[in-house]
Amino acid sequence: RSLVFFKGCPLRCVWCQNPESWSTEQQLGFKAHLCINCQTCVNVCSEKAMLAVGKRDRNRCRLCLTCVSRCPSGALVCFGTPQTVESIMEELRPEYPFFRSSGGGVTFTGGEPTMQAGFAAELARSLKSEGIHLAIETCGQFDTGGDLQTGKPSADGRRGRRLELEGPVWNLLSNIDLVLFDLKVFDDAQHRRLCGMGNADIKRNFRILATLAAERRGPVLWPRLPIIPGLTDTRENLEGWAGLLKENSLFQLTLIPYHNLGESKRVWLDIKPGPKLKTNIDKALATAQQTLAREGITCYLPGEEDWPGGT
Repeated sequence: RSLVFFKGCPLRCVWCQNPESWSTEQQLGFKAHLCINCQTCVNVCSEKAMLAVGKRDRNRCRLCLTCVSRCPSGALVCFGTPQTVESIMEELRPEYPFFRSSGGGVTFTGGEPTMQAGFAAELARSLKSEGIHLAIETCGQFDTGGDLQTGKPSADGRRGRRLELEGPVWNLLSNIDLVLFDLKVFDDAQHRRLCGMGNADIKRNFRILATLAAERRGPVLWPRLPIIPGLTDTRENLEGWAGLLKENSLFQLTLIPYHNLGESKRVWLDIKPGPKLKTNIDKALATAQQTLAREGITCYLPGEEDWPGGT
């Protein structure tokens, strides 16, 4: 599959591996370990924004990226490239034969793609018109433009649920084949502490997408859970999410092993370091699999899944 990365994310997970995706704007990063102290960046800056090697006046900088293009060692890097729908399509079209021979396609990821829902929806429509399978990775924090509504009682006295959705995010999701929904922390207060905001909307959106998938009126829903030792692998967290999955007749889950690649990116972007996290991932994965198996949930690692309708 080919990945299209979107910048911008509403969450601030303490373990985030892609902090360069938090902001929707272009960002300049500095990799000090590659710098040869040649002063080229200082000398070529027409705005005098580069005060010294690795030190920039952000108010002066126009992100013209001359310093990036002239840096001989690659110590300066820009995160984020302005694109149009057609420029992305042109880049992806040479991959179509591989998609079709392998059952693959394109995955929108980030960041959180729904933060650029209008653009993503336009791109999705273009790709679908050319027969490409589409998936999206999401944290679930978005506005669907609707909710599950309780309908009138039926003849047997049971109340049905109807779904009324509209707006940019739904315009996007209506062209998506597979939603990879990243669950994180079940407890709302803990989610607020570890991810920067509560999870009520996330749970609501999960239920909405599960209902649509069950009724074959929306994309296939596949839940995932990052395993962060000491944070997301607790019995309470695993059992909480297992309960939500079973409530929505879902019995499979991908476990995403934690890695610490995000730590160096924080340094490059001059972002405050996150907490030091445990790294005994093999033990955490094994424990999580055992706990979830007792709850009737089948676990996969990334790449092991058998996606319905595509790979």
